[in-house]
Amino acid sequence: MPKNPEIKKVLVIGSGPIIIGQAAEFDYAGTQACRALKEEGVEVVLVNSNPATIMTDKDIADEVYIEPLTIKVLEQIILKERPDSVLPTLGGQAGLNLGMELAESGFLAEHGVRLIGTTPLTIKKAEDRLAFKETMEKIGEPCAPSLVVENVEDGIAFTNTIGYPVVLRPAYTLGGSGGGIANNESELIDILSNGLRLSRVGQVLVERCIAGWKEIEYEVMRDAAGNSSAVCNM
Repeated sequence: MPKNPEIKKVLVIGSGPIIIGQAAEFDYAGTQACRALKEEGVEVVLVNSNPATIMTDKDIADEVYIEPLTIKVLEQIILKERPDSVLPTLGGQAGLNLGMELAESGFLAEHGVRLIGTTPLTIKKAEDRLAFKETMEKIGEPCAPSLVVENVEDGIAFTNTIGYPVVLRPAYTLGGSGGGIANNESELIDILSNGLRLSRVGQVLVERCIAGWKEIEYEVMRDAAGNSSAVCNM
């Protein structure tokens, strides 16, 4: 991929405290990203609320902010540092959510800042459960019966039509936070209530559980031209 000469200053969003399901690998990947950007002559500004990581060492980025990962803080840093780009993809779920909120609010466009590494549409297709389902159906991939709900009552009603067990997948929680398998109505109410609370957009996908099926997963890198390489399968 050729270097984009328009990218001169990048704000990298860190992943915050290390928690189960995310962050340790993002600290490593984010640190390498900062170094790679600096090697290309790009000025790097890093924000991360976690001081207990090499990512927040002073030599990793040109400017390091150990601040809360909130929209208000990011907006203040952008106004002060004036980056032309924001890299959210190496900050785990925290980075992706913050990047999407900045884009959806119009703040990035208003100040001439772009998201790099991915696009808001790509994040939406991966994290919005209905958009992901529609994308899979569009390319002919079969999906288990499912419905996006925004309240517990609709979840109960839909589950009664497809039967237990069901998998609950909150939107915008790729790390799995708030999700689970419900085997009865009591478990459904508990998991669904928590999932709706944790979802950034208050949505949970209720899906027929296919536990017991064998799954083969491929990790594939692909560029915009369609070139692809299978890294591994499992």
